[in-house]
Amino acid sequence: MQWHHRLLQTERNLAEDPLSIARSDDRHSHIGIRLQYRADDKWEYLEALEWNAVGFNFYHALALPGPELELRRGLTRFVGTIAWQSLNTSDDVVMATVVNRLLYTQAQAVVDNHPLHMRLLKLLRVPGMVPEKLQVLTTLGAAPSQEKMAEWVAQRKREHPMYHYGVRVQSAEWGAIVESALSVSSVLVSLDKWSGALGKN
Repeated sequence: MQWHHRLLQTERNLAEDPLSIARSDDRHSHIGIRLQYRADDKWEYLEALEWNAVGFNFYHALALPGPELELRRGLTRFVGTIAWQSLNTSDDVVMATVVNRLLYTQAQAVVDNHPLHMRLLKLLRVPGMVPEKLQVLTTLGAAPSQEKMAEWVAQRKREHPMYHYGVRVQSAEWGAIVESALSVSSVLVSLDKWSGALGKN
């Protein structure tokens, strides 16, 4: 039902912002942009998805007060405005959260094995990569069955609903971050096409 969720979200966006129909064509989702936002006196991480020069979307476990978000990437700081929010119903997003929790549990279990402990923590910080993380859990003998994973995902959705946010940004700093991400992603796309062409030979 992901397409249905996206359709409802698009209709909501158009109602709130007539220019969003023009902006939706140039949104990028092939790589995420890792940011931090200020929550009271500390900084929390988020992954900017479906981003472009005027904003981005992201998922979060909490209902944020908004509407302004103080953001940063490295030493670069800027401000965004929450334009909309909705309750997320995507199993894929919830599954990523469940898998990360399983990885964290494994990392804590091998704290005496410092190299493995640090490798698991580093993998935990990488957004997405659910199949790769499940493979690591399988290697460690800690991967759940499909039935158990489905049960945990359903339970997580009931007990800890995820929120989907759309953020509007008008900032030269954000524009520079987007340009940098586009530069990196174009290299990745070129490498992917090149490796694909080699595979056909």
